[in-house]
Amino acid sequence: MQLSKAWTGLDAWSGVRTWYRNHFLQIDPDQETRFQRSFLHAGRGRRMVGIVLLILIVPTAPWVVPAVFQVPRPAFESIPSLLWWMTLGFSLLSLGVNWMTQLRLRLIAVISAMNLSAIAYLMALRVTASHIGFDIPITVPATVIVGFGALAGLTARYNVVFYLLVTSSIILAELCLVAPQPSVMIDIFAALMICLVSFVGALAVEHAARSAWKDTSDLAYRANYDDLTGMASRAYFREQVEALLQVARREERPVALAILDIDYFKSVNDQYGHVVGDEVIRSVGEEIRLLCRRSTDVAARLGGEEYALFLYGADASDAQRMLGELLQRIRVLRLHDPAGQPIDLRVTTSCGMSSVPPGVTATRNDLLLTADRQLYIAKQSGRDRLCWELFRGGAAKADA
Repeated sequence: MQLSKAWTGLDAWSGVRTWYRNHFLQIDPDQETRFQRSFLHAGRGRRMVGIVLLILIVPTAPWVVPAVFQVPRPAFESIPSLLWWMTLGFSLLSLGVNWMTQLRLRLIAVISAMNLSAIAYLMALRVTASHIGFDIPITVPATVIVGFGALAGLTARYNVVFYLLVTSSIILAELCLVAPQPSVMIDIFAALMICLVSFVGALAVEHAARSAWKDTSDLAYRANYDDLTGMASRAYFREQVEALLQVARREERPVALAILDIDYFKSVNDQYGHVVGDEVIRSVGEEIRLLCRRSTDVAARLGGEEYALFLYGADASDAQRMLGELLQRIRVLRLHDPAGQPIDLRVTTSCGMSSVPPGVTATRNDLLLTADRQLYIAKQSGRDRLCWELFRGGAAKADA
């Protein structure tokens, strides 16, 4: 019976955790690391404000606070000097680490240590002041918690640990270290409410940031990639080719650019419908994507049934061989109707390719125009074939 209750409790906790991650925070496991890096990067400015304020406040507090707020100086003298040095040291360390976004876990650790040491310093001040008859309101360290929570810019999993640790430490300090006072339960309740509101506010900030980041990522993906095939869009392909051509010129590497077009695609739509037509486009696009074995190879859907492929470091013979194998794989594609039944449909493609040897300067438009011209020749020559041209700047050599 007890074991059954334990499993029921675990199941309930697992359900709450799943709802919290998937519905409230809307966490996507595949993109979580990228979001956390982006979230920490976006919070650098507000963290810098908090760190600078802490560096200005901590060294001057033992002299400014007694003069302005009439806090007895012995309250500061009774605080262990280690807490003062820890807070100042972690603040100075955070100042540098804050700008190193590649040190994500170290940044989280340093910022958390800085905040915890600062809160420990304030609670120690409340404890020492209470023992000499001066009451520093609990709202002072609790309000600082709110500020640090908002300025830290940490993600939810770290905020949970941070606020649980801070809240439990404050309760223990109030019950065990602060001098007895009739309002202790009110002070604990006030600290709990302030910590809870601060935690919920931190979650709300993250939720809003996550939603905005997802919207931005979706827009960027739709701008750079084709929805049907997942291949690069025309504009993104041109940007990538332009950048890779500059690298190829600098490193004197050969490149090849090919344009492919599905033969008689209109008849496929007319005979089998657009659903099968979309399946043909996806299947051909997948075969083209499989040819991109390196990060410097780029495949794109230019529009309709036309594709483009950029092969970095491939000379004319390599590009011919790879494209020949690609055309053969497309010829043997097996396609299905919307009901999942195989259909007797043979798909072929025509391909025009422009090859640039090492040391020859070619622009993106040079390659596109040359490949498009060779594609036209392949279409006029009977389709289902590769025609290519060796680009040599002003002079060109063609073959089929």
